[in-house]
Amino acid sequence: MDKVNSNKDKSTIVQNVTKNLRKAILNGTLKKGDRLIQEEWADRLKVSRMPIREALTQLQMEGLVEMVPHKGAIVTPITREDIEEIYHTRSLLEGLAAEKSLPFLTGEDKEILKGILLEMEKLQLTDVTNEHYIHLNAAFHETLRKGCPWPRVQKMVETLGISPIAPNLLIDYYPQTQKEHRMIYEAALRGDPAELRAAVEYHILRTKNNLIAYMELLNTKK
Repeated sequence: MDKVNSNKDKSTIVQNVTKNLRKAILNGTLKKGDRLIQEEWADRLKVSRMPIREALTQLQMEGLVEMVPHKGAIVTPITREDIEEIYHTRSLLEGLAAEKSLPFLTGEDKEILKGILLEMEKLQLTDVTNEHYIHLNAAFHETLRKGCPWPRVQKMVETLGISPIAPNLLIDYYPQTQKEHRMIYEAALRGDPAELRAAVEYHILRTKNNLIAYMELLNTKK
């Protein structure tokens, strides 16, 4: 039991450290190109260097820091303009890819989509920020567009990717996100390419708007 509690305590510390560092990057306290020095932040947050290192691993996955040889963690913040560009472009391209993919999705593909959807819906709010949910979310979108016969569109969507930062910032919107995933799945089942494209575009643009609202709120509290 002590070991379980110890692991929970460690996880909570890492989550709090990650949240503090992420906030410092997104609200501009840490600016692009700044070095994120582990010793300084360990002293500031009154923790050991271990949770700082684990937090940096998470922030690297989110694209907010880059690990540079001989320099360490370098801040690479995402700006409002980045979000506008990435998510607006992705809504157009992924909506198109889903529309073109639908006629080629098999019954097995749709069963896979259903399985992913049900697994996401079973998760608790505390699970939404973990790597498993990020993987499920990516798999849902990848399965949806797998039948797209236009390789250039597929490649462009894959290059843009799905920002793994969104689940960590938008946990309060998780119920809405899952409603949208179900709408997308049901549009695919009905076999209406235009409806599917509209559902995908709406989902991605709604995420964009919520990310921007979150960042603006952070800046007002800076």
